[in-house]
Amino acid sequence: MYHIIFVCTGNICRSAMAEGILKSRWAACGREGINVSSTGIHGLDNQPASTTAIKISKEHDVDISQHRSRPLNFEHLNGADLILCMEKMHKDFILLFLPHLADKVFLAGAWPDKETSKSNIKDPMGGVEKDFRQAYDTIASHIDRMLPFLLAKFS
Repeated sequence: MYHIIFVCTGNICRSAMAEGILKSRWAACGREGINVSSTGIHGLDNQPASTTAIKISKEHDVDISQHRSRPLNFEHLNGADLILCMEKMHKDFILLFLPHLADKVFLAGAWPDKETSKSNIKDPMGGVEKDFRQAYDTIASHIDRMLPFLLAKFS
C-alpha cells in the first residue's frame, strides 16, 4: 500500500486538513491502495484538530473531528512513499535528520512540479477564520492538482 504523509508544524490544522481532504477525494473516486496520514514537527501528541479547521472542513463534507495530532516519528517517515510538507522549513527539518529521504520529501504546494517561492502553504494558526478558509482552499486546490497524478499511479 502506498503511504502518503502530510507534515506541518503542530498537526492540528494544515496537515490534518490535507489528510482529511485527500482521504475524502480518494474515497469519492472509489479507489483504494493508499494510506494517508499526517504529523507535525512541533511534537504535539494526541491533540484534536483546531475547532476552526474542523468547522471549515465539515463545511466541505470533510470530517476531521476524530483527528489526533502525532509528533514527527522517524520510523513513520521512513515507511512513507511520499512526504508532503506545508513549508520549506518542514522539509528542511526532515532532511536535516533523514537526508536519505530526499527523493520522497516535497512541498505540498508544488509536488509533482518544481518548487517556487510560492510553494509554501501559510499557517493560519493565530489568525482569524478567513485565514483558515484560505488555508483550506489552498490545500484543497493543491490536492485537486495532485489527484490525477496519484490516480494515474494506481490505474
